[in-house]
Amino acid sequence: MSIGHYHGLCNKYRGRAVEIRCHGGKVHKGIIEHVDRHQVFLRPIDRPKQLGGYGYGWGGYGSGLGWGVALGSIATLSLLPLFFW
Repeated sequence: MSIGHYHGLCNKYRGRAVEIRCHGGKVHKGIIEHVDRHQVFLRPIDRPKQLGGYGYGWGGYGSGLGWGVALGSIATLSLLPLFFW
């Protein structure tokens, strides 16, 4: 599939829980927060544990968008059912 195809799917499913499998075998699960021309940003479904009362943001990134997955690395994208939460 093309990058344009996954860009359209990610925009369509913004705010929904998804599972993204990359060509390298990595699996990412989260809620689509933002999509740009090169990446889709996911918010983790399970919030990271806070250490000492201070959180590290989503996935350790301070951008507030979650972590980015390159659109070109996506092999499959699937919606997660509600009971997964």
